[in-house]
Amino acid sequence: MITARLPALALAALLAGASAVAAQEPPAPPGPAAHQGWNPAQMRERMEAHRTARLHALHDVLGIRPDQEAAFAAFASAVRPPDMSQHRHDQGEDQAKAAGLTTPERLDRMAQRMQDHMARRQAAFQRRAAATKALYATLSPEQRRAMDALPMLRGGHGGKGKGPGGHGMDGHGQG
Repeated sequence: MITARLPALALAALLAGASAVAAQEPPAPPGPAAHQGWNPAQMRERMEAHRTARLHALHDVLGIRPDQEAAFAAFASAVRPPDMSQHRHDQGEDQAKAAGLTTPERLDRMAQRMQDHMARRQAAFQRRAAATKALYATLSPEQRRAMDALPMLRGGHGGKGKGPGGHGMDGHGQG
């Protein structure tokens, strides 16, 4: 008779425990510090730290010698993202000016801005390509093979979208 009650008691204890767990209050929501929102300065700091870490890793993987430091420094400088603070200020002014334009005028203005943007991207690419080629020219055959094997500079996605169309060495989609 006692053995017949054991499964029933075990089931009752299990259900009581489950209801006690379900009745617990959910964890308190994160405090106000967790909901500060997007902080551009912190984002820039994180991106710069990530870029610096990638450059240090590249320096180590290639085994840069003292006689190659100048070319590597030029490369590191060339892959640095441009300062976008003035660009953001200009965008606000452009929006204010565009408010009084007609639709065809806004379209013409947009086309000009796109051309300007593409010209800046092309110039930035040319600067990075020249610095990369200059660095490559200083490398030994072993270092060149190591650099050739790196996904971030091959032009492909490298498994994580890190090619020229993704977030390459400059860290913000400018390849």
